[in-house]
Amino acid sequence: MRLAVPIIIGNVGQTLITLTDTIMVGRLGADSLGAAGFTGGLFFVFMIFGIGVLAPMSALFAQSHSRNEHDEGGDLLRHSVVAAVLISVITMAGLWVMMPLMGFMGQTAEVVKLSMGFAPYLILSLLPSLLYQAYKQFTDGIGRVKVGMYVMIVCVLLNILGNWLFINGHWGFPEMGLNGSGLATLLCRILMAVMMMAYVHRHPEFKKYFAQKWRRHIHNVKLKKIFHLGIPNGLTYIFEVGAFTMSSVMMGWLGSAPLAAHQISLNLASISFLVTVGIGAAGTIRVGYESGLRHFREARYAGRVALILGAGYMLFSAVFVFFLREPLARIYTEDMQVIGYAASFLAVAAAFQFFDGIQAVAVGILRGLQDTKWPSVLAFIAYWIIGLPIGYYLAFKLDLQGPGIWWGLFIGLVFTAIFLTIRFERLSARKQVPPSEL
Repeated sequence: MRLAVPIIIGNVGQTLITLTDTIMVGRLGADSLGAAGFTGGLFFVFMIFGIGVLAPMSALFAQSHSRNEHDEGGDLLRHSVVAAVLISVITMAGLWVMMPLMGFMGQTAEVVKLSMGFAPYLILSLLPSLLYQAYKQFTDGIGRVKVGMYVMIVCVLLNILGNWLFINGHWGFPEMGLNGSGLATLLCRILMAVMMMAYVHRHPEFKKYFAQKWRRHIHNVKLKKIFHLGIPNGLTYIFEVGAFTMSSVMMGWLGSAPLAAHQISLNLASISFLVTVGIGAAGTIRVGYESGLRHFREARYAGRVALILGAGYMLFSAVFVFFLREPLARIYTEDMQVIGYAASFLAVAAAFQFFDGIQAVAVGILRGLQDTKWPSVLAFIAYWIIGLPIGYYLAFKLDLQGPGIWWGLFIGLVFTAIFLTIRFERLSARKQVPPSEL
């Protein structure tokens, strides 16, 4: 937990930025809240891919750290920064191309109009977000997990201030509405990247990682290794987050009120989910560290502990969300119709949280064993072959409406949780067997 708690706080901080955005934007009405959820969902698919590509770096940093290979750690950071820039350029271009297509995704005219103004701020924030992630994977991987936590705490507070200033127009700033929230988010993400880069490059503790000049030739072999591990992991993230984004699109077909309730429910579910992502990230570091020393029995033990912690926490969270679903929805809005929809969605969200926690941790500990391909295959099957089609059938063919979409997601999460756990058990057992006995 020494590793997990600061990572969890940092992850929850990221969600708190979205949470405060949602609460403050929610006061503008269902259309603004729906536009924030719709646009943010589309943007998040691209950003989470970049984060997913960079996430396996923490295991590589942990392995080099376990062997005291400081030059290797610094060189890995240099290449991960290059990877972050390349990913940003490609994904930003993709988002700009998608903007004119928003009007063809079945949303209301007002939601589309608001989204077109809000989207550019999110797109521009992608580069600083991924630069922050590149440096955060480095500090997390070498065990300095509090660095990213402190940066995130500062930015949560500044984002609240920025929303207050720009959404409603205080201290002489113009009243920007939903776009004001986008501007606050952009400025906070730039600050996060600058703070992380300045700390790592200026603090004496990290000088040993920069003994060699950074302006050296970029090695294609190392970049290929980053992308070889990272792209399947990024696809895993996309398949899951993309499924939830597609669920938002389908929910939008039912109207602004169900879409707003869906956004509230996803936001609340993501808070507990990111706790288990933090546990999984700590599992990545511990499993990667022990694997670097070829202590595979200890690596398996660390992975199992992470799974138990994640499942136990989510069981508690499920009970909490189920019994307090209406009061939690009231935090976001006073619209009784939206609250009613959100309460019904959160009842299903409570049901799947246990399995969501297991699969989130399992992805992390498999990443520590440098296994990213099988999780991506299983995620695709779980969400796009099983979960979404079932959700569509329940919602629109059996007329279960919004809850039907959520039950489809539940079935997908159960599938991926079971098979990712089986994959970890088999792979970690195989690694304990000496090569001569294979």
